[in-house]
Amino acid sequence: MPRLGWAMETGAVAEWLKKDGDLVREGDVIFTVESDKATQEVEALDGGILRIPAASAAPGTTVPVGTVLAYLLRPDEVNLTAASSPPGEVKMPVPAAAPRLDRAPTGAGQKTPTAASPPGAADEQAGSANNRLSALVTSGSAGVSPVPVDHRGRARRPRSQDNLLQTLDGRATRSAGSPPPPASPRARRVAGELGVDWTAATATGRSGRIVERDVRALAEQPGVAARARVTPLARRLAEATGVDLEEVEVRLPGQRIARSDIEAAVSRAAENGSLAENRAPVEDTSPVENGAPIENVSREIADRAPDGRRSPLTRIRRLTADRMAHSARTVAAVTLTTEADATELALLRTRLKADLGDTARRVPSYTDLLTRLVALALREHPWMNASFADDGLIQHEAAHIGIAVDTERGLFVPVVRDADRKSIGQIAAETVRLIEGSRAGQARAEDLRGGTFTITNLGMYEIDAFTPIINVPECAILGVGRIVARPVVVDEETEAVAVRRMMALSLTFDHRAVDGAPAGRFLQHVKRWVEHPYAWLTD
Repeated sequence: MPRLGWAMETGAVAEWLKKDGDLVREGDVIFTVESDKATQEVEALDGGILRIPAASAAPGTTVPVGTVLAYLLRPDEVNLTAASSPPGEVKMPVPAAAPRLDRAPTGAGQKTPTAASPPGAADEQAGSANNRLSALVTSGSAGVSPVPVDHRGRARRPRSQDNLLQTLDGRATRSAGSPPPPASPRARRVAGELGVDWTAATATGRSGRIVERDVRALAEQPGVAARARVTPLARRLAEATGVDLEEVEVRLPGQRIARSDIEAAVSRAAENGSLAENRAPVEDTSPVENGAPIENVSREIADRAPDGRRSPLTRIRRLTADRMAHSARTVAAVTLTTEADATELALLRTRLKADLGDTARRVPSYTDLLTRLVALALREHPWMNASFADDGLIQHEAAHIGIAVDTERGLFVPVVRDADRKSIGQIAAETVRLIEGSRAGQARAEDLRGGTFTITNLGMYEIDAFTPIINVPECAILGVGRIVARPVVVDEETEAVAVRRMMALSLTFDHRAVDGAPAGRFLQHVKRWVEHPYAWLTD
């Protein structure tokens, strides 16, 4: 289990992307790790045969950093371990520590491996400009044949053992039936955006990897059909319920297929009586035809079952519960509510939508506009842009605004950094990346930390005022309700009434850090700027 951040102490395997016994090459993505709310891909540093022990932690199980999850073996090591292990158990040979090539063995009879040749000779034989050295290491108890290692003491696979890729005219090609070459994370992301199958791309990157230009070249080829993006949960649910993903892709060409789309397909099939009879049972986790168990599908569907069965908490649900409970126990929370006339703000967004409709630029959402507005308001009210600590208050110089995002896996709060120094266009582009990454399970750890103030918007669910919970250690959070048109008195003297678009605002603040009057002035400032957006638009 790798350490993916300075504060990371534990992690969980979210998904194995390679199976036990697969041939792995350097740079292949082996598995994904779920740490707090971020899921990151882990690439292989070396090549070999992947061996996942039966006792290895199952996906979703939290283990400490440094826990051994699997091994990479050479083909001859696989045969040796299989022959020397009892049925149902695979013993992993542990290679001896790599030798120090600058020191001779000490002690009589000590069998310390030494370099096969001095550095100069190794360079001369290899003819390499990288000045890499080779050494032979013996795993005494396992009887494994010598393993070449690199200059850092890591086992290195000889190039002659890699028969997957052949080089033709400088481009990496593969024979029929062989697995696809590895792809860079950016290439996978671009493939998802373009809706193409990256495994069909021709690899031109270093070490035979598929890079972004390969994916874009594939997308430009005539006849390449766009594929729908299917979330992992939607794919597992489709397998469990017997839904044909190809039919769903035909209905949603090039679009992202989520759990709700599969559930809709199940409903349609149930109405038509055409749901596959051989679908995997919801409550049965026995292996399917290919021998692979369906994981987590029963748990996801059981959450909606009416029979009151207990279901275990997911990692994200438990983390959210812990943080919400911690906030409720420690924060002296007070919520202020007000109503702002958002008619001019709505008119501004309508004009932006009309002006940007024919361009490639994204139309800012109300959340984007409020992110910019609140960030600038925090400059005027720095005591609201603070964090409470046991030894004092920390006032932050920059406004890093967290945006509450609802995903299939739970609540995420990615952070727009330096929002007070970015334009509305920059904020709009940043929120697209953050929200899509969070919903696709590809949020980076650095995108989910360091916020100084949070905005949560429930207006799209026809919610007016509500009580948002502070995301500690921040000292405040702004809840945004829906914009609704209704008659409002616009002139008390003449009793004139007009239809205005009103927005509910709810500010929860930590009374330990901020008093009621300063918090009220901040909310009043936000209300005034919502009603007069051109006052801050050009700041």
